[in-house]
Amino acid sequence: MPDEDQRVGDAARGPAPRPGPDGANGPGDPAGGRGWRPPAGASAPVVAQIAFTVPPAAADDFPAAVREVLAVLGGAAGFRRGRVARALDAQESWLLITEWDGPGPWRRALSLFDVRRTLTPLLVHAVDAPGAFEVLAAADAPSAGGADLVFASDRAADADTAAPGRRPAS
Repeated sequence: MPDEDQRVGDAARGPAPRPGPDGANGPGDPAGGRGWRPPAGASAPVVAQIAFTVPPAAADDFPAAVREVLAVLGGAAGFRRGRVARALDAQESWLLITEWDGPGPWRRALSLFDVRRTLTPLLVHAVDAPGAFEVLAAADAPSAGGADLVFASDRAADADTAAPGRRPAS
């Protein structure tokens, strides 16, 4: 876990360190005031989203059901924050957006019984699209400390070609 002066500004743990008079983000700022970089070996956070298209027949029950999913996900290890959003100009379009400490906690959360129990009935309305993204850069508002965050990718160089039981292409 990062030291207090190396944290990512997670709202659940408090605001990010404020830049000092020299522009640094705390003692030993490795970015020289250009933004906080996590210590070597730290995983990039993961943002997961599920888009839903909810027909009028299901519109009355959907908000409470998706809030229940969010509450259950919120109890999982590695959960940072989550939101449920609806499109301003298309009331049938919804998003469930969550942020995780990394890909492992996100994947483990999806296997929890209560997550499967609450989420599975809603997946009939899910839009088929990529759903998990590693965070490579982030910025906080000045009122939250104004930290600029930069993460190294955790993707393996052969991630698009390797598979279990198959040797990576050379």
